[in-house]
Formats: sequence, structure tokens, C-alpha cells
Amino acid sequence: MQEAVQEVFIYLQGSVWVSLIVAFIAGLAAVKTVAHGERARAVLFLIVGVLGLFLGEFMLFWFNLDVYLEKIAQLRILFDFIAAYLGSFVIAAIIHFVKPT
Repeated sequence: MQEAVQEVFIYLQGSVWVSLIVAFIAGLAAVKTVAHGERARAVLFLIVGVLGLFLGEFMLFWFNLDVYLEKIAQLRILFDFIAAYLGSFVIAAIIHFVKPT
């Protein structure tokens, strides 16, 4: 498990700005999906997105799906966004259930 966490950190440090942009967009989409009427701030989008990106990438590395994704490197940012969105959705749902509107 520690190896997967280290691999995720190494992967995300390779392109920090791209990772932050993907995380922000995924966080925005996930928070708006989970809490439709709630007004949220950009900081919440970024926090949820970064946690979701980490969770999504962790799952990719944990199940060794990164090996298959390296074969189609042109679409890697799309898969990063999908993983970030799914992870952000889980994080946003947990936040919404802990603190409902």
C-alpha cells in the first residue's frame, strides 16, 4: 500500500499545474453533482478535487491499471480526469452526508 501511495505522489509531482487544474475541474463537477443547490467556494472545489484526484490515482495504481493506461498515453489526461471525478464524487458525497444542507 505504501508503494502505491509513493507512486501516486511521484506521478502527481510530474505535472503539478496540470494536476491542480484537473483536480479543480473534477472537484467543481463533483460538488455540483452531489450538492446541486448549495453555494460552494473555489477552495472547496480545489480541496475536494485534490483529495479526489489522489484517491482516484491511488485506485489506479492499487489495481495496477496504470500499466494499461501507459499504453495509451495520449488519453492519459482523460483517464486522470475520470479518476479524479470519481474520487471527488466519493469525497463530496461523504462531506455532504456528514454536513447536509
